[in-house]
Amino acid sequence: MRTTAFSFELQRARHILTKVNALAPMMREMSDQELQAQTPRMRKMLKGGKSLNSLLPMAFATAREAARRVLGMYPYDVQVIGAIVLHHGWIAEMKTGEGKTLTAALPLYLNGLTGKGAILVTPSRYLAQRDQEELSALYEWLGLTCSLGFDPDDESGNQATVADKRKWYQADILYTTGSTLAFDYLFNNLASRPEDQYLRPYNYAIVDEADAVFLDGANSPMVVASKPELQSNLYRLTDEFVRSLEPVTDYRRSRNHKSAWLTHQGVLKAEQWFRIKGLFDDRHRELYRHISLALQAHFVQQRGHDYMVEDGEVILLDEANGRLMRGMKVNTGIQQAVEQKEGVKISDNRQAVASITYQGLFRLFNNVAGMTGTARIAADEFIDVYKMKVVQIPRHRKNIRKDHQPRVYLTTSEKLIEAIKLAEKLHQKGRPILLIAGSVENSEIVSEILLNRGIPHNLLNARNEANEAAIIKNAGQKNAVTVSTNMAGRGTDIKLGPGVAKLGGLAVIGTEMLDPRVAEQLQGRAGRQGDPGDSWFFISLEDNFVSQNSSPVIRKYYRRHIKHFNHQAKPHRLHNPRILLSLLLLRDKVMVSQRQTRARMYSYENSMRLERMTFYESRDAIMNADDYRKTALNWMEHGFDVILSKRSSWDYGHLKAMVNHWITYDDAQIPADLNYQDLAAVKGYLMSRSNEILDQIEDSIGDPKQIDQFYRSALLKAMDDCWVDQVAYLGYLKTLVQPWTLLQRNPMAVYHEKAYERFKQMIDAVTQEAIRNLLLSTVALNEDGEVVVYFV
Repeated sequence: MRTTAFSFELQRARHILTKVNALAPMMREMSDQELQAQTPRMRKMLKGGKSLNSLLPMAFATAREAARRVLGMYPYDVQVIGAIVLHHGWIAEMKTGEGKTLTAALPLYLNGLTGKGAILVTPSRYLAQRDQEELSALYEWLGLTCSLGFDPDDESGNQATVADKRKWYQADILYTTGSTLAFDYLFNNLASRPEDQYLRPYNYAIVDEADAVFLDGANSPMVVASKPELQSNLYRLTDEFVRSLEPVTDYRRSRNHKSAWLTHQGVLKAEQWFRIKGLFDDRHRELYRHISLALQAHFVQQRGHDYMVEDGEVILLDEANGRLMRGMKVNTGIQQAVEQKEGVKISDNRQAVASITYQGLFRLFNNVAGMTGTARIAADEFIDVYKMKVVQIPRHRKNIRKDHQPRVYLTTSEKLIEAIKLAEKLHQKGRPILLIAGSVENSEIVSEILLNRGIPHNLLNARNEANEAAIIKNAGQKNAVTVSTNMAGRGTDIKLGPGVAKLGGLAVIGTEMLDPRVAEQLQGRAGRQGDPGDSWFFISLEDNFVSQNSSPVIRKYYRRHIKHFNHQAKPHRLHNPRILLSLLLLRDKVMVSQRQTRARMYSYENSMRLERMTFYESRDAIMNADDYRKTALNWMEHGFDVILSKRSSWDYGHLKAMVNHWITYDDAQIPADLNYQDLAAVKGYLMSRSNEILDQIEDSIGDPKQIDQFYRSALLKAMDDCWVDQVAYLGYLKTLVQPWTLLQRNPMAVYHEKAYERFKQMIDAVTQEAIRNLLLSTVALNEDGEVVVYFV
């Protein structure tokens, strides 16, 4: 592990802290007007050549004293240390209740002085709005502008105008969510006119709950979809077929239930059902793909674990935290297969116009920092992948929470009986309890058991996440019982009610084996700011985490003992050291596997990031061209070079066909004396003919601004159409390269090689499409006298 409590970075931060503290008496003696004058003073110093690092002590001391006067809160020394860590682009691990929200205010103020913008990225709209409302008074008192990156009353996010967004992003300090930031970036780069863009270059960002964003969100790219693709009726037919299958005889599932396939008998049944021969023949490839999708929908995708059905719509569930991922779709066909299975309306399958992952998004910033309560476990990955050091910030008060050893049982029923029994015991004492279930389905099972036992409680899962803040706010009160999925109000403190500390504080009871980071996050719900508390985890060998990843030792032990299991007997806790060790090794194995998956995604994203940056830079150059006619002609020259290179020799017939395909549907008018073997002469003729057509188009339009708009639209459409194909190809390529491992080739190396080759081909294709858009499009005037272009 590459982080310690006494790291070099921490010592460096302590040294800077002494400078901040030394300025505190001077700041305390200033009047309000003098303290507020610090902002223009430091801005002037920055313009004069001073660095942010040199101004840090003064800026932090200023903001610290201002927070005392405006908010009634004076940041502790450990919060200032955390702020120093954040300014330097590192990840500050600060435990629950240590005041990360106020900590972030100091580096946001410092970086906001530059006028280039500082952004705080949170996991949810609620947290962004809460933090912005709480701290905007501080920034505005100090003379900085502070904004929220979305309209809190607009859940869909579709009502904000370009002017609204431009105003938000021009603020010195912005609070927003990761998904909002990502989609704003994509839509900003899909604009067709410069006046429709609203972003400025990214400068500084702090990512709240950094592990949730960089790790848990690493495999979920944000995608802007295009027009719907033609829908297949095979979803219905294959769904009916799969429903007729008999387990074991017709299909089988893998041990971890992550895949399903047809047996030989199942293949024969499919051929009979669909009246075909040779299911695996190329002509039946699409049918077999849909059968595979239906198998996965029925036997891999679980309602309550992987998705939920709400108001006739299938909504994906985030396995890491149990939250609904509204608006997100799986673009491989599995979404439609699940919708067919559930009997809801099948959504359109759309091509991706643009996509970006969080890794790609935050690499656009000059400086990025993160804060979370659980970064230490993934410290190596943060430094290896993101080049971000993890620094553990000391607690303001000593942690006195008791984390008890996990209790392991053979079956789910035993585990739940013991967990509920403990909850009842603690509830009788009046202690608040947070009961954690690993899925929406399991949380509702636990809730039903508690109802049957007569224990009143609140249920927090994806079905009622709108009430999350209110539920968590009361979760620390005497006698409160809260049943939750892994979401458990992350980012919101559970504060103890009156007298609860004397009872022992909040009790966290986990009812499943979880990823170590998730388990640590949930433990952190209790014991904030030196409060008492306890955490217990009840595990069974039937837990999803265990059964889907179990080792031969665990499977053999389970099969041997389940034969003699007596449901009437008292629950028996397992103490077998071999099993306990196997569970620890299992957890480590899963962590390694998850890290490898994220590493692959990061490598894929690197190729996409470089191509996306190049593409968007070229697109911006078109948007802001000084001479659109000259730019168009340059593109056309390149396009004609590509077209002419496709043949080794040209003659009248081939050239006439080429002209009619690319330049004009009218008579080609090829000069009789043209030397077809002189490609320079042929290209000269093509450019001359093209210029004549462009002159005619410009004369028909007349208005210079609308002429520029014609050129801009033609070139941008060529770029965007080809980019859609490139994005789709890169998605397909991820699957295509996997078999190369059988040939002793590194699939990632093959992926990067083929991605680069295809990108070069895309550039050639763009210039050719531009020729058709410029020369073969139809230009007309609408009723308002505006130019309308109909592209071929």
